[in-house]
Amino acid sequence: MLNPDRVYMLAADHRWQWEEFCDARSIPRTRITDVKRLALDAFLIARDTLPGVRAFGALLIDQQYASAIIADALTAGVTVGTPAEKAGAFPLAWSADPFSDALTGAFVKVLVRYRPDDEERIREGQWAKLDALQAWCRSAGKPLVIEVLVPRRQEAEDEFEASGRPAMLAGFIGDAYRRGLTPAFWKIEGTRAPDGARTIDAAIAQVPACRQILLGKAADLGTIAGWFAAAAASTTAVGFAIGRSVFWEPSAAFLSGTTTAEQARADICANFVRLVEAWDTR
Repeated sequence: MLNPDRVYMLAADHRWQWEEFCDARSIPRTRITDVKRLALDAFLIARDTLPGVRAFGALLIDQQYASAIIADALTAGVTVGTPAEKAGAFPLAWSADPFSDALTGAFVKVLVRYRPDDEERIREGQWAKLDALQAWCRSAGKPLVIEVLVPRRQEAEDEFEASGRPAMLAGFIGDAYRRGLTPAFWKIEGTRAPDGARTIDAAIAQVPACRQILLGKAADLGTIAGWFAAAAASTTAVGFAIGRSVFWEPSAAFLSGTTTAEQARADICANFVRLVEAWDTR
């Protein structure tokens, strides 16, 4: 089960990104399963390398391309979560109906895209879906992780990253709490701005049991380390859930035939270990 005090999550539930990659290169989509296997193998190596990963590590991976891999991970004692959302969908839609067909792990993640200026029917429809998912998770005894992506539109980038997005995230979290939506973890976009990090932290802390983990957005390690540093004073930030920054380049090289599976696993493991160390030394 996810530890409320520390989470090192390798997020490998990407689907539409790999579909686009494979389609553009005439690589069969069946090969996507191979990169999911690389993610599990690299995670297991990291678990054997660092006691912290053994204690606090988790793997997020999808049923669509990785059903057999999920089973192997669970057998190996890995804390595994599965995504509820249909990949790339907006408004929020489900990857499978009933939920039990897709949500075979020990915890559940759902990604929702949000802007306060979206049409009311879109916002209300997504709230209703999140309410239904939370009810199912509670009945199934599976912690819920809500990932919130707030896209930038006409705003200036620097101001949006420092204060605009944190304010919108805080507003979404406050609305969720007023609705009774209280996930075990919020999966949140990081900011380098300490004031922005405090805004998000204060919003999440309104429900003391809720925690936040930072996502990666395919950023480089230096950028991510800046997000980690800004969140260092947060009372709710307990770790990360990062994927493409860890596995994309090694996995893409493997699919393209420019590196071996062994080298790709080693590179993914090394990237993941560097993130763990960056979190621990922030």
